Amino acid sequence: MQLDDTHVRMLELLREDGRTSVAALAERLGISRSNAYARYEALLRDGVIRGVHADIDPTAVGLGVAAMVFITLRQSQWADFRARLGSVPELEYFAVTTGEHDAMLLVRAHDVAAIHELVATRLAQWPSIKATTTVFLMDEERSDVSLRMTRSAASSVEDSGERFGMTRFVRTSDERAQRVPDRRRR
Repeated sequence: MQLDDTHVRMLELLREDGRTSVAALAERLGISRSNAYARYEALLRDGVIRGVHADIDPTAVGLGVAAMVFITLRQSQWADFRARLGSVPELEYFAVTTGEHDAMLLVRAHDVAAIHELVATRLAQWPSIKATTTVFLMDEERSDVSLRMTRSAASSVEDSGERFGMTRFVRTSDERAQRVPDRRRR
């Protein structure tokens, strides 16, 4: 589906409040209700809008601890791994990754012990998992990606070839760099 500026503005309004009526969208966008309805239906039909959800604060419902669990798999057992993901009630998000690990799970629980039990007891029993690395999140901030990115900004990483693998940046402090001996003087 080719999105025009009106589609993008409609999506932004819906992201702010998914319960906005089609009539209110039409009014705010300066288009007819039939045009707004047709656009909304097209966004649903083409899978651009996947659903309307309540944005729930995990801490407010007792899920104050979050962790990313990086998974290294036995490569012949991806199907088993994927089939078992539905049995993890703590799972909020799953992604296949490149680099050192094969997948990442974002999990939430009421305390550190519950995450430990998940990883060290339950996931450790899965024959598809070779190893895990757990990173606890100390603070979080969420921001919705801009829907108005230009093609040139989006293509810079694509053109560099970095989109196919892991990118790592390590800054060496100026102080540390000055302490490195010049081996050419020896």
